[in-house]
Amino acid sequence: MWRRWKAGDWIGAVVFALLLGIRLAQVTAGSWMALPLAVQSGLAAFLFLTRRAEKSGANLTRKLTAWLAAVLPFGLQPAAQENIWLVVAFGGVVFSLWGLASLGQSFGIAPADRGLVVGGAYRFIRHPMYAGELLSFGAVTLSNLNAWNGLLFCAIVFVFVLRIGWEERILDGYADYGQRVRWRLLPFVW
Repeated sequence: MWRRWKAGDWIGAVVFALLLGIRLAQVTAGSWMALPLAVQSGLAAFLFLTRRAEKSGANLTRKLTAWLAAVLPFGLQPAAQENIWLVVAFGGVVFSLWGLASLGQSFGIAPADRGLVVGGAYRFIRHPMYAGELLSFGAVTLSNLNAWNGLLFCAIVFVFVLRIGWEERILDGYADYGQRVRWRLLPFVW
């Protein structure tokens, strides 16, 4: 197993382990919203070290774009005080966490074929992690609606749509799965 790990596995595990530390500090400071984010970060760090080797992967540009999509949300500026939108954001994080747990050892940031997942949250929507994240990021944007948040949210949506297309083309067996589970992100819309 040690020989299977690549630099990307280690880098991803370290990045998410550091993020776990930050989230745990936020939880101990009283931020209830940080708890599912801490669980998500810890699970992602673990999955980077236990994930399946990729059968095929994206080129460097697409890998960097995927990592950019993972970093962009940190620029969003939530409301200074809790409001209903932050409760909606919490729900989005929980839904995304279900998607991550369902994805399991097929998890990765960059598009790669580590095996098609069709169970768990993936029975209902093709990209549940993205759906939950977009719900969360959209709610954070609406909690503090300003030009910066609006522009950044539009950039995040654009990059997510790119990633979805790349992933759908790289995964073996995806066309059949797409026939069984119709909606990518938003039921009855797309």
